[in-house]
Amino acid sequence: MIKTIFFKKIILFTILIFLVISLLFSNSCKNISSPFDLNSFLKNSSSSSLKNTTDNIEDRELFFKLKNSQKDRNPLSNINIRKAIFYGIDRQKIVNELYGDNNNVLNSMFNSSSFFYNPVWSEYSYNLEKAKDFLSKAGYSTENPLFLTIVATDNSPSRIKIENIIKENLDQIGIKLWIDNKPPNELYINTVKKGDFELGVWSLYTFSPDDLNNYLSSSKIPVNETGENKNCNNFYWYKNDETDLLLKNIKETENINEQKNYADSIQKIVSENAIILPLFSRLFAAACKEKINNVEISSIDGNFFKNIENWSLKNETGNQSFEIIAGMSAEPNTLNPFLEENTSMNYINSLILKGLWTLNENSSYQPELVIEENLNSEVNTRNLNAKKIILKDNIYWEDGSPIIASDVKATIDAIKNDKSISRFKNDFDKINKIEVVNEKELTVYFKENIKDWKKLFLYIFPEKDLKKDKLSNLYMYDIFGNGPYKLKEWKKGEYILLTLNNNYFGKKPLVSDIKIIFNNNEKLLIDSLKKGDIDILSIPVDLNTIEEIKSDKKLNLILKEGNLWEQLAVCLKKKE
Repeated sequence: MIKTIFFKKIILFTILIFLVISLLFSNSCKNISSPFDLNSFLKNSSSSSLKNTTDNIEDRELFFKLKNSQKDRNPLSNINIRKAIFYGIDRQKIVNELYGDNNNVLNSMFNSSSFFYNPVWSEYSYNLEKAKDFLSKAGYSTENPLFLTIVATDNSPSRIKIENIIKENLDQIGIKLWIDNKPPNELYINTVKKGDFELGVWSLYTFSPDDLNNYLSSSKIPVNETGENKNCNNFYWYKNDETDLLLKNIKETENINEQKNYADSIQKIVSENAIILPLFSRLFAAACKEKINNVEISSIDGNFFKNIENWSLKNETGNQSFEIIAGMSAEPNTLNPFLEENTSMNYINSLILKGLWTLNENSSYQPELVIEENLNSEVNTRNLNAKKIILKDNIYWEDGSPIIASDVKATIDAIKNDKSISRFKNDFDKINKIEVVNEKELTVYFKENIKDWKKLFLYIFPEKDLKKDKLSNLYMYDIFGNGPYKLKEWKKGEYILLTLNNNYFGKKPLVSDIKIIFNNNEKLLIDSLKKGDIDILSIPVDLNTIEEIKSDKKLNLILKEGNLWEQLAVCLKKKE
């Protein structure tokens, strides 16, 4: 009997102990079950091993378990966190790692040579203390870290390097990053376009203020994309009424100074909101023999023939002409600019063809064959949809025949009537009719007002050629123009020969003949340049190649910031 009572007490005591332990364990689990307050848990935890786990997380499952346990599902909606990130990134280190001293940190949404450059992002110089202060305002620190993801394409070594520097930087202030890269198509279609990311690294193209609209207008958030509303590339899910109004103003004005004022204001607002952090402009690079002077390259496409009329030879005596050999890695399929567009064709055609206007690096149109002041004529003032154009005197085709108004009309008519031509097709269709007043004057009537209508007149061809055949059947392997050079010979697969056009109306270059050789092996082209067999060519923007060229005293290196630039993007789409 005594034994039975004793065993009953033991059993009851064991059950009581089990209930107490269970209750304690249950209360503890409430603090760490998902989702749980990670910051509080880390503060109250005496486990050094748990703290060490958050210092260097290599396991994806663990990282996302900790991340998903954060109370705040939308930390990037807090501007203090965004500013902490921007101050916490060493952009100069990124540039140095990729380019050495051959490039600079970008502090604008336009390259430093652009008319629209506004360096408002210079505010975000690398400052760990500022970064920590802003992060502290949001309740995070190295003791209570914030977990975020960053995405980029998985096929870009430079972007992977950028991400790792950013990860290392932000770790110092208390932000843990997981690099979650994907193949290009998957990244943009399934991740970026859907707003399913937090931080991202990719490039933007900004040539004119008009380009800002597709990136920053609230109407261009991807969810708003329709058959009519295309190019919805506001992947930041950024909404700002003031920015929208400024973008609208840019659309409605042709005045370049007004456009600049609006673009400056937009950049200031976006910078203050810490949505985009410019990193650096992509570079164009060319190399030439040291004896050739005054070579410039275009920021639009890297064209090293940009200012060929100003080239000269070192130690030249008198105005003697000279020949050059240029190298190109890609041979064009055709020289007809309405059939395709590629870099090598554009470089070659820039020497052979001149339109009524040329698009310059400030995104404005420079008159070539026209008298610009006539655009303010009575016709243009009275009817905004009508543009009176007057051609210059003494302008000729390469055969010496004059360029006249009927050539312009015939070109536009040929483009509109040829269904196989698609370049700017919608805008060409907005031309209602063209009236030729005389050989030097014509009036173009549009169905509606088109802001950048001059782009429709960048190429013209003689009426006599256009009467023979459709434009899309012409100039496949030859070209007839009015530029400083004319086509002499094209041996497919090997080279193109150009020679001076003696009937050119502008300044004649000292380079009398140009031989352009094609080879898709860039290394062989560079070796030929070093040996002296080639005079000039574009080179890859690779740090080793650039330093190699710089160290060769027989060569000149020409670098130019382009309109494509790398950025850190912040996504503001609300995560449920």
